[in-house]
Amino acid sequence: MVATFVARQSAASQDQIHKGSETTAKARVIKKPKAEYTKEARKHQIEGTVILRCVFRASGEVTDISVIQSLPDGLAERAIEAAKKIKFKPAMKDGHPVSMWMELQYNFNLN
Repeated sequence: MVATFVARQSAASQDQIHKGSETTAKARVIKKPKAEYTKEARKHQIEGTVILRCVFRASGEVTDISVIQSLPDGLAERAIEAAKKIKFKPAMKDGHPVSMWMELQYNFNLN
């Protein structure tokens, strides 16, 4: 019965999403794919930054992505696609991987 309680507690802590200040080591991005321009955005010469808020999961997935600052012509969608492909080392708390909120920026420049 004690083992069941410990297992439930451990699973619950893995489902909890932490702020960076609540972790002993923040999530660390290993590979951040570039977000590609759409034809429409190039045609309209759109430049700027898309800002996303998301969860870097203890399991190694990027989930719960929401757009904080957008750009038109499909650029926000391209940023979301790129964010889903990020490779990272999960945040740590008390020696265990945990999920953590992160903010990402994707800059679009036509140089």
